[in-house]
Amino acid sequence: MDNKLQTPSASQPENVNKDLAKYKALVKASNTGAWEYSPETEFFWCNAIYFSMLGRDITDYGVGGDKDLKRAWYDLLHPDDRENAAKAFKEYINNPVGQYENYFRMSHADGHWVWIWSRGRLLNDNDTQDGIVVIGTHVDITKHKEAEEATLQERILLRTLIDSLPDIIFVKDAEGRKIIANRADVKAMGAKSEAEVIGKTDIELYPNESGLRGFEDDMSVLKKGVSLLNKEELFMDDDGRKRWMLTSKIPVIDDNGKIIRMLGIGHNITARKESEEILNKLNQDLYAQSEELKVLNQQLTKQKEQELEKAIAQGKFEIASEVLHDIGNALVGFGSYLNRINRSLELNNLETIKNLAQFLKAQENAIAGAIGAQKAGALVTLTEGLANTHTENQNEIAVTMRELLNIITHIQDILNIQRQFVKDHGVSQNRKPVNLESLIDNCRSMLFASMDKKGIQLNITVQPGLPIIKGDHTKLMQVILNVLKNSIEAINMDRPEKAISIAAHLQAGKVEINITDNGEGFTPETGKRFFERGFTTKKTGTGLGLYNCRSIIESHDGTFEIKSDGPGMGAVTVIRL
Repeated sequence: MDNKLQTPSASQPENVNKDLAKYKALVKASNTGAWEYSPETEFFWCNAIYFSMLGRDITDYGVGGDKDLKRAWYDLLHPDDRENAAKAFKEYINNPVGQYENYFRMSHADGHWVWIWSRGRLLNDNDTQDGIVVIGTHVDITKHKEAEEATLQERILLRTLIDSLPDIIFVKDAEGRKIIANRADVKAMGAKSEAEVIGKTDIELYPNESGLRGFEDDMSVLKKGVSLLNKEELFMDDDGRKRWMLTSKIPVIDDNGKIIRMLGIGHNITARKESEEILNKLNQDLYAQSEELKVLNQQLTKQKEQELEKAIAQGKFEIASEVLHDIGNALVGFGSYLNRINRSLELNNLETIKNLAQFLKAQENAIAGAIGAQKAGALVTLTEGLANTHTENQNEIAVTMRELLNIITHIQDILNIQRQFVKDHGVSQNRKPVNLESLIDNCRSMLFASMDKKGIQLNITVQPGLPIIKGDHTKLMQVILNVLKNSIEAINMDRPEKAISIAAHLQAGKVEINITDNGEGFTPETGKRFFERGFTTKKTGTGLGLYNCRSIIESHDGTFEIKSDGPGMGAVTVIRL
């Protein structure tokens, strides 16, 4: 640019010069930088304030010297503003319509940047020979810009903060219409953007009871000026799920005491509410089970198991083993003695006595001729009574002997289990590989004598290649033995065919063991109670066997169930591991 800094030339019309003089006087009085520019003559002028607000002296640029517009304005512009500022000024010069207005930064002498608000307007006098003139002002708005920037940054920080918080935050006007809604609030309402909810009341956003309730709370806070704090509110989302919010609403009051806004905060307490419900349910369940737990703690089986485990933990396995061994020896001796008694009974001369009684009865008349009828009758009666008494006694002894032998067999089975438990102690605590085929065969061996004596046919089918599982060998054996003994006891001994079958195979990635009998079966009502502690269908049962069996199987991540088609239809026990 070749524009020169100078004062108005004498060639300018007198009326224009007067107007310019007044304008310059006014801007000087208002401490405003002033400038004028003639596009046609490229004449440029500015006052001393124009430079002083930049910490500069107008004399350094020379009034009427060879300093031009480029040096006095363009070169002082901030690099980031230079292009846009020059473009805006040029566009106005080329089309000087209305008022020229521009914002840019100019360099201060000490190195900082001064924000300038530049405004101007075209002066056009028909009498002016030199054509149009643009005059304008420069106002220092640095403080205003800094305050505006600080306010903007605060707004950005505040907005970033409320949008980052998981809690719902909103602001409403005096009519209850939303004017601010953070991201959490927008998401909770199911809207895509804040614009969708701005200007709407709760009734418009929630056309239901929840919306009406919220609007009434809003109006109460806005009209009464009383805050609503920590109100628990229940909402239902679009999927019908409960959503709990802890809501607070606070009125915003201006300097004149007028309520102009309302600030709201909502904290999602759904998880806390659900936890409270679960806790209450657990407390109820615990209370309901307290009496049952007291009974369970008194059960003999549990007590014995705890005592045995305690003895094992104290290193008394040898003592337990010796005691079991001594009891076993005593039972063997006792069993031998009972067998001797049985054999003695078999050799008893009962038949001889019966034959004698029959003989005397047949020869009663002949004997009467020899010793008299009265004595002959007495002899026959005595002999028959003796035979009958011996028969009754022998039958009673035989029944007692069978019961004693059965009891000994049962005790020996228990001792075998306990011996195995002591032997394998430590193995059961840490799950070890268990061969189910071998385990089933061991159970068969232990119960073979009892089943064979009762005429029960046992059929075992094991799928080849059945996988080895990890578990407690002793406790799993205890389960199979318990189920087999139940099946034995359930079979009517008068049946012509008495059978129990064991089938083990893979089913859906699990090992399934089916134990089937043709015993008495049971009703659905009875089946539902099998796993209740203390429930039993046996006269001498404890009601603990099946309950413990299922507990053992479930501790192996398995399932245990018993099914029957009804009384007389037998039963099937299904174990899945």
